[in-house]
Amino acid sequence: MRLIRAHGFVVLLLLVVIFAAFGVLMATPLFNPLDFTIIKDAHILSLNTMDMFRYLGTYFSQPVLQLFFLLEYSLFCADQHGYIAVNLLLHALNALLLYMLINMLFARKPMAVLAALLFAFSVGSYGKILMTVAQQESLLLAHLHLLVLYLLIRNDFRHEGRLSSPYFILGLGIFLLSGLTKASTFSVLGCLLAYKFFFYKERGGRGVFSLDLLILIGVGIVFYVAQSIWGYKSPTVFEHPGSPLQFTWVSFKNIFRYLNLMIFPLQPSSLVERANPVVQIVFDIRTYIRVFLTLAIISYSFFGIVFGSRAVRFFIAWTYISVLPFTGASAPGEWLNLQHLYLTSLGFCVILAAGTMGLSNLLKIRRWRRYIPYLVPVSYVVLTLWITFEINSQNRRAGQQPHVMGWRAEVESLCKD
Repeated sequence: MRLIRAHGFVVLLLLVVIFAAFGVLMATPLFNPLDFTIIKDAHILSLNTMDMFRYLGTYFSQPVLQLFFLLEYSLFCADQHGYIAVNLLLHALNALLLYMLINMLFARKPMAVLAALLFAFSVGSYGKILMTVAQQESLLLAHLHLLVLYLLIRNDFRHEGRLSSPYFILGLGIFLLSGLTKASTFSVLGCLLAYKFFFYKERGGRGVFSLDLLILIGVGIVFYVAQSIWGYKSPTVFEHPGSPLQFTWVSFKNIFRYLNLMIFPLQPSSLVERANPVVQIVFDIRTYIRVFLTLAIISYSFFGIVFGSRAVRFFIAWTYISVLPFTGASAPGEWLNLQHLYLTSLGFCVILAAGTMGLSNLLKIRRWRRYIPYLVPVSYVVLTLWITFEINSQNRRAGQQPHVMGWRAEVESLCKD
């Protein structure tokens, strides 16, 4: 009851915001070829659920995720409304976990609410991950990622990292049951290591490589070996573009390509081609803008790490750690996928909220001028909604194509069998 009184309003606020902003996505018919494939796969698995323990499907190739999706399939089958509603609920839970994590580390509830709202509006990832059934795996893994991190950080922050604590036992159990992918395993361990390093004093000077972290590293190594031997090999996070030196160089450049895309979401697409002349002019000078943004990102990261608060340092590190597993996935010049920015955008939302409220506090004696800094996050919310609705309109048109309607009729017939 105490938790409900303290945070119940935030839970309600996040749910209202997400369904008001993105509820329109539920009305978009199935359009993605992968959506039809995984629904067919679910139909096959539903005939014998034990097959999922040896199944190497397109997506949801881990038993816990498959079990979750099979439950959905039994409820919704080919009805896209239910699948997208679950996407939005998972997104709301992730925003809530972000709020709880920030409120614990910063102990500043207004800033935690603002960061959670920005994340709820999908600032930085621009709603792409919410639109398809196939992306539910990414949302589920992100939820497990955040839940494990929250439980383990809370155990370390509030309970001195005791292995007998319910928080550690539950966090380790979820980590084990989920069988996280190599990318998620790397991110969880990297973020936990960053937390232990930056909050060294607040943790009472306990060692960074404490026993709880060493246990998770051991489990992560087992995951890595198991995934390499038995896991589904495609689509994979890492696609080797050539020699190790080439791979390293591509990955390094893609770090800043992704961070630029999160802040300045313009890249070649049909949306840009149909946009108004102002957007096209901005797109034409994108190279100069990206050079400036890259320098600004490097500068902010350096000064933030050196002079920022421990919590800000942690979320700067989070931003780099969470994007790193995806930087080897595309060669130079290829289109970058916004869905990979989902967890990375979490750090961006925290940094944006911290900067906004910090500037506002500096202007607090200026009456109405103290609200001027909020124009920046508001602008990002407006941009996010515009991009989301434009992509959704494009998806609706794709869903009306004759061959897509044929696919939809095929999966609907499975539900009648």
